[in-house]
Amino acid sequence: MEKNCNDSLNKIFEGISGVTYVEKPCKVVNVNSQYSVDVEYYDNGTADMIYNVPVKHIQTQNAYVFLGITPGDYGTIRFFDSDIENYYLGNPVTAPEVRKHDINDGVFSVGFYPKTEQYEFVQGDLVIGTPAGVVINITGTGVTITGEEITLNANTINIDGNTIIEGGKFLEHTHSNGNNGSPTGGVIRE
Repeated sequence: MEKNCNDSLNKIFEGISGVTYVEKPCKVVNVNSQYSVDVEYYDNGTADMIYNVPVKHIQTQNAYVFLGITPGDYGTIRFFDSDIENYYLGNPVTAPEVRKHDINDGVFSVGFYPKTEQYEFVQGDLVIGTPAGVVINITGTGVTITGEEITLNANTINIDGNTIIEGGKFLEHTHSNGNNGSPTGGVIRE
């Protein structure tokens, strides 16, 4: 059979894609630190290992969201167009980039789970939760924190508005001994 130009181009692209790393699904095998993991990645039906892969966190100079990574977590490993070694060491422009789409220039991004292991997320504008049922749910109208035990650590906690504790209004309650102040008795719920 006679080959046309498209057949030849497809053959070239197949050869290039076979040696060009772009992005692969993977699973964490070992956590080296908060910023480095060993992953098992999947390529054409086979599994292989990559060690000491940098972790991409949600982080800026002003804030961060840390998602604790454990062995067995899924995600993707993304490969950069060029060598990231100097960038990762804090010297982004001091040395020439010598590698292109190399297996040594990947970064792990969390959270690309197989469909069978995906959570049923609670609705909200920003939701942070655990499989045990602890949830911080921020919507356009408020914040709900659900958990067996909630601890606030602060030098000062300011509470404004109509605060209700176990059904009683905190700022408008009376005490069982009839006094508003000292000596006090237990709160009478309305």
